Amino acid sequence: MKEIAKGWQDFWAEFFRIKHRHSIKGIREWEKKLVTHIIEVLDLKKGSRILDLGCGGGDQALEFARRDMSVVGVDIAKVLVDYGNEAARRENLSVKLIQGDMKDVKFQDEFDACIIISSFGFFDDDGNIKVLQVIEKALKHGGKFYVRVLNPFKYVSIKVKEGWKGWAEVDNGYVLMDSNYNPLTGEATDTFFYITPNGELIKFNPKDESVSVTWRLYTLPEIIKLIKAAALVFKAAYGSMELPPEEYKISSKEMIVVGEKS
Repeated sequence: MKEIAKGWQDFWAEFFRIKHRHSIKGIREWEKKLVTHIIEVLDLKKGSRILDLGCGGGDQALEFARRDMSVVGVDIAKVLVDYGNEAARRENLSVKLIQGDMKDVKFQDEFDACIIISSFGFFDDDGNIKVLQVIEKALKHGGKFYVRVLNPFKYVSIKVKEGWKGWAEVDNGYVLMDSNYNPLTGEATDTFFYITPNGELIKFNPKDESVSVTWRLYTLPEIIKLIKAAALVFKAAYGSMELPPEEYKISSKEMIVVGEKS
């Protein structure tokens, strides 16, 4: 079997964030449910201006825009930015995606809300604080933020303790995804391979420094500490996208952290 190493920009971004994501059964309904939850807990209105960090191909951004809001999205992968901008153009939606590193973009007092969906924790503590500082600068006075991450306790108990790994059929081939957790660092590392229809094995290129496959799983007290270090105010934590909002618990599937700019 021929093995090929490819990086995030030239293969995996489009593969995971477009091809794989859009093949997941019920993903469109999930997107709508997520956006509805964000609007409810942040009390967003028509005309709200939103910053979406780590926006991928713009799935949430497009849904917000369909509800008469405007969105600026930031993602490291050009292929995803191009995809989302073209989708917005086709629907004539108020969405603008730009390519960039989420911890380095510069906005000042522009947005009513900022969201990060499953893209927080890919840097060290200082880098993750920089991301939160970007949010603090970008938000208007009283602007709100919504950060959705995995609940570390649930992740460890299900995906690691039980030895989670999984196959999925994507684009007529098969992808294997595996995750491992380091209890000394609190970090999870993803491993993934793709077997193409013609039998090639595509692996992630370890020399690709544009994106990390290791990410920090923060507990709630730890993430609150980062929020305070970025001069933001923690308001609440939820354990799911259900409405009415469910309070975060150690057994919750996910951890959604909400706060504001003081």
